[in-house]
Amino acid sequence: MKAVKLILTILLRIVLISLALILFFSMMAGMYYKSAPTKIKVAVLDQDQSALSRSVIFNVRNSQYFDITRQAYDYLDLQRLVDEGKVDVGIVIPNHAYRDILNKQSVSLLTILNGTANPIVPKISLMMLNKIVMTMNIQLGMHMRVEQLGSMPNTRHPKIPLLKVNERVFYSPALSMESSMLPAFMGLAMQIVSMLIVLFALFANLKLIEQKSPFIKLPRQMPIKAIIPPFIISWIIVSTAISTAFFTTMYLFKVPFDQKTIWNVSFIISMLVLAMESLSFLLTLNIKNGAVLAALITLIVMPAFMYSGYLVPIEQMAKVPNMIGNAFPLRHYLEALYAVFNHHQPLSSVYNHINTLWMYVALFLSLSIISIAIGQFERIHRRKKLAQANEKSQTEETES
Repeated sequence: MKAVKLILTILLRIVLISLALILFFSMMAGMYYKSAPTKIKVAVLDQDQSALSRSVIFNVRNSQYFDITRQAYDYLDLQRLVDEGKVDVGIVIPNHAYRDILNKQSVSLLTILNGTANPIVPKISLMMLNKIVMTMNIQLGMHMRVEQLGSMPNTRHPKIPLLKVNERVFYSPALSMESSMLPAFMGLAMQIVSMLIVLFALFANLKLIEQKSPFIKLPRQMPIKAIIPPFIISWIIVSTAISTAFFTTMYLFKVPFDQKTIWNVSFIISMLVLAMESLSFLLTLNIKNGAVLAALITLIVMPAFMYSGYLVPIEQMAKVPNMIGNAFPLRHYLEALYAVFNHHQPLSSVYNHINTLWMYVALFLSLSIISIAIGQFERIHRRKKLAQANEKSQTEETES
């Protein structure tokens, strides 16, 4: 009967936490874009292989807004890179572009844009690429004869620029978490829930044990059977609840995923929960003051959220904030989630981030084990001291 009651309690907590997180995630689902993207991932298909095409690539590469990460070998390869989310922009430099320019014929650069990603990325990409092309048109125009440039604007028959940009945008009617604030807000909720549930569980046990053993003052001094089960049960409850809430929210917003993605993402979520819960476990074992614990949790959760790389892109961060963000588990969780969920990459591609989360878990649990060992000696010492005091008082009463 006791086991059935425990199982029902665990299931009830999972359902309640899941419902609360689904509500929070759904409210935050609209906040999935950032304001000023830089280092937009670009793939180039150079069909011309000329001085002009090399100049275009040089100017794109030297722009702070673009980062050429791939070279496509044909149009289908370029489209595949955009569809899979490996690049946000594809640029096609057509055959004979340089020859046509020399013959005073207009040439169009085809730009393929990922319209499903951060909504501002296609807009910024097109605007900045047009600026580059406009500058190149001016440079090309300066090499023409003055009479060919025209001394007066020709409004009836305006000159067509030698280089133009034509765009083609691919959209998917689904919510995207590409470079967005939504995963960061989800991570914020995950951190808070992970740290609070184990804290409440340990404090509840401490309150019960203090009634029977008043000499126990800190959670680390409780018997081991009152310390370990709350940690394990809390991890199971929170991991299950967050995974359920995450995929329920994605389903409600029509984001496609398969069974393999469910298992991979659930594993990544459980690693973040385990890392944050291990830290909260360590703090709760050694600190009884609720106000101090609340302040510490705030000092941990808020910087991790602010410097996660999703409110402000990592590329735009100064060195110190970037180092601070990299020191928290949330950054590594988001990097792993971005690769596995957004781009359907295997877990093996994010082992460096998974290993970092394991390192956090190992560090915090090692320190927790040391704290528990100290607490057990303290409990034995306090119990002996209390027993000696009681024996002494009884002796004095007997003598009197």
